[in-house]
Amino acid sequence: MADAAAERLNLFGIRHHGPGSARSLLTALTALDPAIVLIEGPPDTNDIIRFAASAAMVPPVAMLVHGQDDPANASFYPFGIYSPEWQAMRWALTAGRPVRFIDLPAANRLALRAAPEEKQQPDAASPFAPDDGGEAAAGCCIAVCT
Repeated sequence: MADAAAERLNLFGIRHHGPGSARSLLTALTALDPAIVLIEGPPDTNDIIRFAASAAMVPPVAMLVHGQDDPANASFYPFGIYSPEWQAMRWALTAGRPVRFIDLPAANRLALRAAPEEKQQPDAASPFAPDDGGEAAAGCCIAVCT
């Protein structure tokens, strides 16, 4: 059973805002016709993915997440017309496939950033080390299940 599931999972390591990556990803999505598209991003913003289907939503656009009590504690998630993430969202919405963000929730990242400095020093072995919130990341992962 595990082998069958692994054969249906396709992972795409994507360079952010790469026009070539976006074209290659669209070609792969069309060929694979996946049942679901999973994009690296904050899952607590899944409810707004649907707006990417609007003809009025024309990149460049960005999601902004911020702390409820501290709007300065914020992160932007930008999308250009050539962003693979944007193209994956649009492909899934047009094809009628579920599309979701999968990553550490933005609320968790913002809470880590708001914590006192002495509490932000993670154990070197911890997989939950705080990062830059995604703004300067070099790439992302897009997963699809066929």
